[in-house]
Amino acid sequence: MSELVTLITAWEEYAQKNTTVSATEFCMYFLAKESNNQLFSGLTPPDLDTVFAKLIGRLAGMQTVYSKMALQEIPGFELEWFYFLNSIYQLKEVKKTQVIQYNFTEQTTGIDILNKLKNLGYITERTDPDDKRAKLVSITKTGEKKLFKIYQLLYKPTLLMYNDIDYKDKQLVINILTNTEHKHQELLSNSRNKSIDDLLTETLGKEKLAQMELEQKKRIAGFPDAKRNKESL
Repeated sequence: MSELVTLITAWEEYAQKNTTVSATEFCMYFLAKESNNQLFSGLTPPDLDTVFAKLIGRLAGMQTVYSKMALQEIPGFELEWFYFLNSIYQLKEVKKTQVIQYNFTEQTTGIDILNKLKNLGYITERTDPDDKRAKLVSITKTGEKKLFKIYQLLYKPTLLMYNDIDYKDKQLVINILTNTEHKHQELLSNSRNKSIDDLLTETLGKEKLAQMELEQKKRIAGFPDAKRNKESL
């Protein structure tokens, strides 16, 4: 009987928030919500955007841990160095500032990584003939050899994490997230001296942002009740 009460309560909550309600839509919503509640050992955020972000963030964190485990075969080589070396290889000869921006790294940290790669002989640099203030970097033969060895090592965590997912599902996720990656690559490349609120206002507009912030405040205010209801089930 308690399961029926839970279902009816969920229906009432859903019906209050949606003017047009169908049984099919409600069932899809309810099943998705119940499935989400099984994520993160039950420590599930109350809104879908945060669940989505948390899932991607935790997967990225796991990938990082596995990648560092794989790189133990090359003592002293940092994972961040791989990202820089790989982007230089892909971008060919490129400005230092572009490499740093591409990897979303602070300027001082990025310069430090580039200097280490240069001192190890993995990259070389020269003055940009079109801008004497800028430096161009490119990968060396030694750097390419090291990069190809790292490719083989970092395929291991990728294989471990994603080999079991069906090819069509992987392609679907790629299709869904590609535009988001492109959008925020551009957004972050032009975010110098801007705050997160500036970027939100540019992206969403003031009115929509204010509305979403109000909804978030209501959601946070309801955290204690939601937790108590969950614990009572």
